[in-house]
Amino acid sequence: MHVDLVLKNCKLVTPRGITEAGIAIDKGKIVAVSRTPHLPNAEKTLDLNGDPVLPGVLDGHCHATSIPDTPASTTKAATHGGITTIHDMPGYEIPCFNLREYTEKQSVFKDNCYVDYTMHGACASGYPPKDLIEMWKNGATGIKFFVSDPGPGWPQTSDGEILNAFRNLAKINGLALIHAENDGIIKDNHKRLKSEKRTDYSAYLEERPKIAEEEAGRRIIQYLEATRCRGVIAHTSIPETVKNVVAARTRGVKIHTETCPQYLYLTDEDVKEKGPWVKFAPPPRSKETVAQMRKLLANGYIDTVATDHAPFTKEEKQIGDIDMLEVPNGIPGLDTFMPLLVNAVSEGWLTLSQLANVVSEKPAKLYGVYPRKGSFQPGSDADLVVLDLDRKHVIRDEDQYTLCGWTPYDGMEIKGMPRLSIMRGRVIMDEGEVLAEKGYGQHLPRIN
Repeated sequence: MHVDLVLKNCKLVTPRGITEAGIAIDKGKIVAVSRTPHLPNAEKTLDLNGDPVLPGVLDGHCHATSIPDTPASTTKAATHGGITTIHDMPGYEIPCFNLREYTEKQSVFKDNCYVDYTMHGACASGYPPKDLIEMWKNGATGIKFFVSDPGPGWPQTSDGEILNAFRNLAKINGLALIHAENDGIIKDNHKRLKSEKRTDYSAYLEERPKIAEEEAGRRIIQYLEATRCRGVIAHTSIPETVKNVVAARTRGVKIHTETCPQYLYLTDEDVKEKGPWVKFAPPPRSKETVAQMRKLLANGYIDTVATDHAPFTKEEKQIGDIDMLEVPNGIPGLDTFMPLLVNAVSEGWLTLSQLANVVSEKPAKLYGVYPRKGSFQPGSDADLVVLDLDRKHVIRDEDQYTLCGWTPYDGMEIKGMPRLSIMRGRVIMDEGEVLAEKGYGQHLPRIN
């Protein structure tokens, strides 16, 4: 057998451990995994000298059309950040509440992406359940729900509508993705803070307290349990929700948690110092809470880590210098996603196998694209991310590929970087340089 590419002297990382082996790739697929002497001849051979390799990296929560970004700039930033597949999350710019809108959104992505992509749909008030079912049957990898006010252009669903949607999704084994914060608590706090003429940075922390997230999480668990629907509580920031989800799973509830690097690195003290540049929802929590979230992740209680990439321009964020409560929620996260998580491995609070679980295998399984993605199995797409655990790097605004041109981690020194990414057998990133061409990324329909 003669193949296109062989990677030798690899440390292949899976949730079950690390194997020293090589990989043979042909026509974009993995065709063999073997000790180096048993690998076939190849047109090109790369010696990885014992570097760890992940089976592709999936970002399960990415707002790819958040202005100023576009599908092209978003997926280019993902490539730069060591990501090989994104799952686009609906936002305000392009609605995705029915099959027509879902199909139109696909046309915006077509021929414009640097990495492969899937699409989540969304649930909004006034749209019948058949719209969710049609999107799911046409390949959507999840359906986004808001318990709190989603914002302009997204009609807010009542709890009754959410329950009804869950019942209908359960009939087709669909997956609900839930932003869980108590709407009444947030709105009442907002009204009070406005009446007190509070515009300071700390006002935002008071507006969205932990209890708002914990209560909504408990309620969603009850709704999923009652309807037998599958669900993911998105961007979880508090250990209480993680523990409640773990307890619910022991009762057979089909529920998972997602967190993000910002909940593993940023704290409420950063909000008090940096204000709008670290404003996202739910907000950053205390240093003690961050430490607990890290421990829960390390112990396997958190299912996936994603970016929740939602960039805004510097001009939009600077509104916070006048009124923190009026700044849009969201930060960029694609360029820094894997650097921050590899740094976690270098710092010793996350293992390589745990990393492979939460950014590769688990999201691929959860979003129905496994084993095409997230696997070293023969027949899987040849998506691989090679890590350098020793490289030191300072994160800088000017190095970001996202068009907003800034990062909340500017000036942070880290150790460890993704150094090489391969997608469907082609090198798409090498030492931070994006080598993929626009249009190489393809739409990835759900396969199970």
